[in-house]
Amino acid sequence: SSSEHNYCYPSSTPIKTIYIACPANTETGGPEALHQLCHMINSGEYYFDDDTTDKKGDDDDVHDEFGRLITDKRSSSSSKQQVHKGKRQLKAFMLYLRERSSSSGNKTLVEQVFGDNRSSPRPSKYDKYNAPMMEHHFPPHHPPESTSNNGGEYSSDLVIWPEVWTHLIDSLQQPSEPAWNTTKYQSAIWWLSVNNNKGRFAPHQFINRQDILHLVQSSYARDYVRTKLSAVATTNSGSGAKKNSEPQQQQHVLTMTEFIPYTSSEFALSSTPTTTTKPTNSCKGNGSKENLVVYNPAKGMHWTDEIIRRACGKQAKTERDGSVSTGGGIRFCPIGKGPGGRERLTGEEVVELLKTAKVYIDFGPHPGMDRLPREACLAGCVVITNREGAANFDSDVPLPSEFKFAQFDVDKICSLIKECCSKHDEYAEKLDKYKSWILAQRVQMKACVDGMVNEVVTKRIGCVKKD
Repeated sequence: SSSEHNYCYPSSTPIKTIYIACPANTETGGPEALHQLCHMINSGEYYFDDDTTDKKGDDDDVHDEFGRLITDKRSSSSSKQQVHKGKRQLKAFMLYLRERSSSSGNKTLVEQVFGDNRSSPRPSKYDKYNAPMMEHHFPPHHPPESTSNNGGEYSSDLVIWPEVWTHLIDSLQQPSEPAWNTTKYQSAIWWLSVNNNKGRFAPHQFINRQDILHLVQSSYARDYVRTKLSAVATTNSGSGAKKNSEPQQQQHVLTMTEFIPYTSSEFALSSTPTTTTKPTNSCKGNGSKENLVVYNPAKGMHWTDEIIRRACGKQAKTERDGSVSTGGGIRFCPIGKGPGGRERLTGEEVVELLKTAKVYIDFGPHPGMDRLPREACLAGCVVITNREGAANFDSDVPLPSEFKFAQFDVDKICSLIKECCSKHDEYAEKLDKYKSWILAQRVQMKACVDGMVNEVVTKRIGCVKKD
């Protein structure tokens, strides 16, 4: 119906600037994904009509729904400049933050982090992304005449929060100041995982905070969020409230994937690991595939230890590098260095290690569409997992069923590991579709960003995307 088609969530105020909250000075998969999102928004060249611009534009020009030029009958560079005159580009900025405790110690506060001549809150490995830092205090002050078009409830600023920081969503809201527009900034949560939220965003908040847009990185996260939101629909229907809760619920939740950077030609030169230096005090290889089984020592170690004990038996031998060898010539090695592999490797070291391994096993929790299984596949490893968390969703970990164990059967797992080592090429070939899926995630993320911009900008200015 038309009411469903024109539903604007949470307001009719089009977004003009997006701020992405990110932990300062942190190098892990989550912050990298946040920088990728900022890059994809800025490189996407999404334009919208400024408030003072004639929205019809030039009749000789054809644009897509985001204001980008598709064809120009005059086809000159000067005419392309005319196309964007009076239009503004949707911009995204990194908002680097740091948590700290209040003086009383009973409250968590957040502070914005800025760079100087000596240091930057952004690790240098993220310099490859078009992800400029917010250099002024947030929220920005808007003159009174720039108030939003929905009665002043929301501004045109959207802050996207990682799921680990849902308790900070309102922490940047400034008190009302009569001389300035201090309308609420709009908020979104990007569920890069489910488990890492640790229940901070409680069930009652899904009911009470229906002003929040949810971005989901995995089907696991989508299922989790929509299950929580269905309680909202049930609550509303029970109270005789909204009847259109299902269409609205769908617009509460948008897919937003991310990608392995070196799978994209855009970042291949700057991020494809090429070092030949081996990690110190960790498993080493000669660059060719060995009978090596690698695992993440940060999770699922109860199950991994049982696999190693069964595979190695009394013939187990612990090597100087921390790996454990079986009598049959198979080694098990943690992806890490130091005792038990507890020290983190650099991204380049991880890839170099994976290139020497034949098998990657992961029997821990899968809080989201994890990066390590994807990197292992790209490096030529056979990937073997359980069906916990996101691994239970074939759309998140699309492995052939023979490599996913719903029940932990140590004998079958060890038998499969031995088969994969002895017939590695044959088994690795079965993961070709998984590898192709991984390589397509850069393109998929572009489509996801298109969809998000369509929801928070385009639909709100009356330019509805055609099916």
